[in-house]
Amino acid sequence: MSASPFYVIDSNAIFDLFFGNVLERIFLLPCKFIVTDLLKIELIHPPFHLLSKMGLLVERLNSDEIKEISDIMAKYPKPSHIDISVLVLAKSKKTILITGDEDLRHAAIAHGVDCYGTCWLIDYLTDQRLITYTEAIEAFDLIRKKPRYPPKDECRYFLSQWKSKRKLFD
Repeated sequence: MSASPFYVIDSNAIFDLFFGNVLERIFLLPCKFIVTDLLKIELIHPPFHLLSKMGLLVERLNSDEIKEISDIMAKYPKPSHIDISVLVLAKSKKTILITGDEDLRHAAIAHGVDCYGTCWLIDYLTDQRLITYTEAIEAFDLIRKKPRYPPKDECRYFLSQWKSKRKLFD
């Protein structure tokens, strides 16, 4: 039996999933989610202690990784140091970064880190049959009403897929 994959997730994706009423369900997926100890302080609503009980893991960056945050911020001033911390963690873990932050996505891609957004994660929930396609569409609609801005192209693609599959499977 292989180990569960780890994904680094940023606060934007967590907030999107929270507003879409599917946050708790991601912890039923056959994977683990990690944030940095720096990002943990941004998690007020929903509070970190509840996310931790659900299964959100925290990792502390080492001194070299902290220095890398400064180096990356010199090139990409828009993402905050907290945002860059999750990029550095995903890079050091050689794993995927889940974020809806467009500036962070550009920086991550430039540093060889694969990125997916909120809708990719919602689609993962449908693939694992943890939500229906109708629930995926409803989650996306709730996210957009907040207003939240998950990656447009990715979401447009998945929304089209969910609407087609809803007719067949829901």
